[in-house]
Amino acid sequence: MKINTKKHIPDKIFKGILANMPVCTIDVVLLNKKKDKTLLFKRNNEPLKNVYFTIGGRALKGEILLDCAVRQAKRELNLKINPKKTIFVGVTQENHKNSIYKNVSYDSITIIFVYILEKEDVDIKFDAQHSAYKWFPVRDKSIHPHIKERIRQTLLALKNK
Repeated sequence: MKINTKKHIPDKIFKGILANMPVCTIDVVLLNKKKDKTLLFKRNNEPLKNVYFTIGGRALKGEILLDCAVRQAKRELNLKINPKKTIFVGVTQENHKNSIYKNVSYDSITIIFVYILEKEDVDIKFDAQHSAYKWFPVRDKSIHPHIKERIRQTLLALKNK
């Protein structure tokens, strides 16, 4: 099935969705070859504005989850990732007190994939959602708790491969 990646949910409807149910999102953990660093991106918008986080976003209706991971990397970073090297990690649930809408919280059921970058010097071209990127050691204490959980699941999944 061909997915319309340009389809936009009107704000009023999307605000209602966020207010009443979790959103299914796909996020990609990017690791270096040694798997001892993760590449995170500073968010420009809520939730978690100015926090370094993984890339990702909502899945589109009818979209294959792996295709969504590849699409998010391309859309947010202009980064082409090989779907054959993109590995399913697991699922986590996240709750945020705020969202892009005033007085509306944001809950997600996040499906996690991992991609190992061949080199740390990557050519990133941001979309409007990010303003900076930085490599963090996977055990860095300053990493947001949701990312720590994603990294924990990721390293466990890679260990069991």
